[in-house]
Amino acid sequence: MAHNSGIIIQARTGSSRLPGKMTLPFAGDKNLLELMLTDFRQTAGDIPFVVATTDKPGDDAIVAVCRNLDVPCYRGPEQDVLKRFILTAEQYGFDNIIRVCADNPFFDLVSTLRLLNVLEETKCDYAGFSINGKPSIKTHIGLWGEAVTLGSLVKASRLTADPKFREHVTNYLYSNPEDFQIIVKPAPYGFHNREDLRFTLDTEGDFKLHQQLYRMAGYLPIPDRLFELLKITDENEHFRIIMQVEIKRNSK
Repeated sequence: MAHNSGIIIQARTGSSRLPGKMTLPFAGDKNLLELMLTDFRQTAGDIPFVVATTDKPGDDAIVAVCRNLDVPCYRGPEQDVLKRFILTAEQYGFDNIIRVCADNPFFDLVSTLRLLNVLEETKCDYAGFSINGKPSIKTHIGLWGEAVTLGSLVKASRLTADPKFREHVTNYLYSNPEDFQIIVKPAPYGFHNREDLRFTLDTEGDFKLHQQLYRMAGYLPIPDRLFELLKITDENEHFRIIMQVEIKRNSK
């Protein structure tokens, strides 16, 4: 795997739906970002990872978490996340990027890193997993990231000033497949058609539910964690009902 590859984790405290969610105690005394960075340290191998946060004072808290765990951190624009990613990648010399959203407590880095291989072997612009044919990033699954080249982000940045595309880093690419080479592969571990599940964390309802699920499955290694999440949610209809409410409320 080329050494110009890197993982960029986007994190901020200024969420409108659940302010400060990244730094609230989630499991024991650890917050979401601490859990993710600790997990990445064990699973990223020799692929470097860096947190991309904003230049707002409120995100000093994100910087403090990174400093405490000795993880590099870059600060850029809050709303123009596309620009923040480009600046971070340029700063750290990443040509191929794994994009990760930090509000995903059950994130599967092991499978996500395979997308770097797809990117490098096919020379495509974007590689991701799909659920019912849609890029998983457009669903509520919250289990995987996506792989993208710096060159294609720079190209997208040149082609659009639309705030929606500036905020959602890769949206322009898969919305304009005639301009980019997009590869999406069915999501692993039986999630390829599960649009009824939500493991991303945006609201207080998500937070409470995922804390419960994390106590039941979060300690397990990949892939056991994902099989257990499927089993738990299939056996407990009330979990799926809570997820359905949040999916309807937070539809993208």
